[in-house]
Amino acid sequence: MNENTNGSSGDESYRAKPDGRGREDFDATQQGIASDAESLLDAYLSKAFGLPGDVAALTGEEYDEDGDDQPGSLASGSGPDAPIPLQPMNLRALTSYEAEIYWQVLDEWVDWLRRDYGLGTTHIPPLWHRHAVLRWELSALHTAWLASFDSEASALAPVAWHRELAESLRRLHDWVGQSGTALTEDRPTKVTLWPGEPRFGKEEAWKDAAEPTPILDRAADFESWLAEDVAARRAVEEHIRSSLQVLGRRPLPRGGI
Repeated sequence: MNENTNGSSGDESYRAKPDGRGREDFDATQQGIASDAESLLDAYLSKAFGLPGDVAALTGEEYDEDGDDQPGSLASGSGPDAPIPLQPMNLRALTSYEAEIYWQVLDEWVDWLRRDYGLGTTHIPPLWHRHAVLRWELSALHTAWLASFDSEASALAPVAWHRELAESLRRLHDWVGQSGTALTEDRPTKVTLWPGEPRFGKEEAWKDAAEPTPILDRAADFESWLAEDVAARRAVEEHIRSSLQVLGRRPLPRGGI
């Protein structure tokens, strides 16, 4: 979690407890997650979304062209092992294990996107990963790309994706401008603090917020951010696991929530 010191709170990569929800609701949600045998990314990696090329790239396994997957199975399948439609990634709900895989997959795809489409830093800056709004937008764009270029997608789907790309680039341009990140320096996205929140109205905080951090090694920064994000999620999981054990509930699996 980054914290800006200008009367604004920095971009938060993960928040354990959603605002406005009671502890009972939160615990009930986590218990439901704990009892779910297959998480979103587990399903993704086990080819449940019917995207053979991308799944093979993620898992390092070759897709069996002679397997049981049949055209139209995304809509007609039934039963626990049936394929399900591609779904968006809820970045807040990723477990530590899922996040460690998914962020690297998304990073590789974003790097491909910026190179193939010649996108400059006003659309995709080096430290896009440190800004939540850019992570959400690029993740959504990635999911839409997977769906549009699936072998069972409509022949017009890639055209529709490029139309969405044009809209996305306009949003990315606006959000990059607001975020304060650039080619050689970065600072946390400013978020206006409300009365009662820590550091609200602190005069010295506004002066410090304008100071950007130089970008010396983009790849190293991504690895550092990834480790921080995974560690933060793992800490939340350990807290939840301990709470469930104290309450006599089934403990969470060690691989993540």
